[in-house]
Amino acid sequence: MSEGLAPEKARALTSRLFPAFVFLDSLPDETARSLLEQGEREGAEGVVLSKTGQKDGQGSCSVLLAGFLQELRALAAPAGAPGSAAARGLLLSGRVAQALDHAFELRPGPVRFRSKRMDFSGRPLLMGVLNVTPDSFSDGGRYLEAGKAVNRARQMIREGADILDLGGASSRPGSELVPDRIQLERILPVIRQVRDEWDGWISVDTYSSAVARAAVEAGADMINDISAGAIDPTIMEVAASAGVPVVLMHMKGTPKTMQIDPSYGSLFGEMVAYFEERIGLWEKAGVPRERILIDPGIGFGKTVEHNLRILKHLGEFRVIGRPIVLGTSRKSFIGTVLDRTVEERLIGTLATVAVGIWNGAHVLRVHDVAESREVLLMVHAILKSDGCEALSGKAASDPKDATASPGPDSG
Repeated sequence: MSEGLAPEKARALTSRLFPAFVFLDSLPDETARSLLEQGEREGAEGVVLSKTGQKDGQGSCSVLLAGFLQELRALAAPAGAPGSAAARGLLLSGRVAQALDHAFELRPGPVRFRSKRMDFSGRPLLMGVLNVTPDSFSDGGRYLEAGKAVNRARQMIREGADILDLGGASSRPGSELVPDRIQLERILPVIRQVRDEWDGWISVDTYSSAVARAAVEAGADMINDISAGAIDPTIMEVAASAGVPVVLMHMKGTPKTMQIDPSYGSLFGEMVAYFEERIGLWEKAGVPRERILIDPGIGFGKTVEHNLRILKHLGEFRVIGRPIVLGTSRKSFIGTVLDRTVEERLIGTLATVAVGIWNGAHVLRVHDVAESREVLLMVHAILKSDGCEALSGKAASDPKDATASPGPDSG
């Protein structure tokens, strides 16, 4: 008798054993009514959570559906809303199917750039943080000199970084925006030298279109924008023209203002809406959704409680269907919880890395690559044991597998 369950049997079992919830926002009243009626026929329960005013003669509302997965799957069939127009049935089936797929399956497909392939079917990836700045909160000034920064990059590569994230502007709370010229003076020599020595992924951490363009020309493969294009919208055109993947982060305000009494009516609702809005703008600018990753922005316009809730419920962001980048490394909420200085936050950071991996992070952005890699491999090994990955929707693979391949794209 074999141990564990085959993936297809595990999926069938979960559809009958585990309850599921689907939240759909801004549905027209008539559409919501059809959805609730069909849900009741299939055995699911539904409730209207909120209603908004009239628009074009019709109101809209938010609906929460609860049931077993097989019951909710029935609502995802194109024949969806009996007695309604075909378009309305497709709307319902598409939105329910998308929510279920992202919540219960499936890692996002690979992100590609030229011959590179960032694969999320195995273990999560490690993104090493390299601040070429005098004032970053954690390692400001340590790697400001180009030679020291290159040596640090080499060390992180040896320790197992899949991606290097180079930034020339601090985004610590209260910081001012850094002029393009200064950012470029700091990072371009480092990017060029690392590119000459290494064919892995290099990300440029910038909100500036001019810096992003020059960094890509120097050899960067990816743009990581803390403002998701809000500070300098032209960065979207740069990414579209270059064909590079992008990380879009959620930030409330700017680095100078983000920690001034941040508040939310609905933390996850507002963040998901933000990501959908920003992704739509980047798509309109010519960046395909398949090239976009998202970062919930721990510490960027969030209280300690907000940060803890995001970590605990990180899987909520799977509904967006894009790879999740998580950056908790050495941040102040860890210091607040543990009463530790920046230099003393390694253990707290590793705890957040473990929780992030368990809750669905695809990329971990860290300062301490070697230690984080051990945590990553251990948590991944636990997740893939005894059929656990089949139950959670995570793909089984050898934790030693390289999942951010710089080699030829295998398709």
